[in-house]
Amino acid sequence: MRADILVVLDLDASAIGARSEITQTVASEPIHEHKLRWLQRPRTCLIVKKPNDAKTDQAFYNVISYLSTEYADLNIVVEPGTAPLFQSPPFDMPVVHLTPPESAFEEYNRTVDFAIALGGDGTILHLTSLFPTAVPPIISFSLGTLGFLLPYQFQHYKVALRKVIDGDVTLLLRMRLACGFYNSDGTRINKFGNDVPAMNEVYLGRGRQPHLIQLKVEVNSEMLTSVVADGLIFATGTGSTAYSLSAGGPIVHPSLNCILLTPVSPRSLSFRSILLPHSSNIQVSLTPHTRSNAEVSIDGRALHILQKGEYIKIDMSKYPIPCVNRLDASPCTDDDGDVVHASAARDWVRDINGMLRWNQSFRSGGEVGHFDRDVDEEEDGESEEADEIVKPV
Repeated sequence: MRADILVVLDLDASAIGARSEITQTVASEPIHEHKLRWLQRPRTCLIVKKPNDAKTDQAFYNVISYLSTEYADLNIVVEPGTAPLFQSPPFDMPVVHLTPPESAFEEYNRTVDFAIALGGDGTILHLTSLFPTAVPPIISFSLGTLGFLLPYQFQHYKVALRKVIDGDVTLLLRMRLACGFYNSDGTRINKFGNDVPAMNEVYLGRGRQPHLIQLKVEVNSEMLTSVVADGLIFATGTGSTAYSLSAGGPIVHPSLNCILLTPVSPRSLSFRSILLPHSSNIQVSLTPHTRSNAEVSIDGRALHILQKGEYIKIDMSKYPIPCVNRLDASPCTDDDGDVVHASAARDWVRDINGMLRWNQSFRSGGEVGHFDRDVDEEEDGESEEADEIVKPV
């Protein structure tokens, strides 16, 4: 027995060029799939790459060359600082539509139908920061260090892009946090006219101050606790494998909408991480007794020094991030005849085992069972193939 529930993101005409719908298919088994369906054929894509990396530069050129050849009516948008690097030999890129630097956010939100990330996890964090409100579907290729958020190896870029443009992919809607900055009188701090989105986490820490910070945490207008620590992390399920994990927090599946509160070096040994419902409205401020201000960072970017009397509000953003899963329809072949198997349902399990080496013993260098050997062999093979990128003539 299956039921189709139509979930339409807030992607109105002012936010996205060709409007898209995301269909959530709910089956009897506990698996939720979000299906991308274009209401109009996508017209504009944004490509973001890892800077100062030769391998990513070549991949960037290959993607633009492929899209401009196979989809001549597709507008390609790049960041203002990227295109000049490729408009001279040996690349001599085809025509690329540039976004004026002074209106980048407005242009991205108004015109982009889907986005491509080439790099590591930092690249996708940067890409999502360009969309403070509605986010277009994002397909990402692992060309960086870890790639926990990037499901595709680059050698499959042609078949993957075809699937996205044809609307034959499923999506994982990754929850984001919304962080607002306020003065003591309840007015917004001037430089933050709107909430700042966070894909991974909001972090309040003592920074270079010699003293521990003291924070008051309220949830839904109720006092939760006072914290004396080096810092405090509010993370999403996606961010649970980032800074929060290093601070001793649990691993949370990214499809679970919740807010993870993890202390960093708390003075109290009984302070453990807790999960709060996604509907929680959190307010954090400095206590009157603190001797240090708090540095507020969002996804690794230091944004503000929180003073006494100021406070921040954290809740779930209404704009999630639609991330394209690994190919999960029937298996298909790429241009070289290699079969690209369905594996979206295994993404998270593969990643925590293959990348984080979760729950693996010290025996035999950390290899446990056949699963690890398969992952190791696959990663080794993919890395060799990924190096074989066609160079421009």
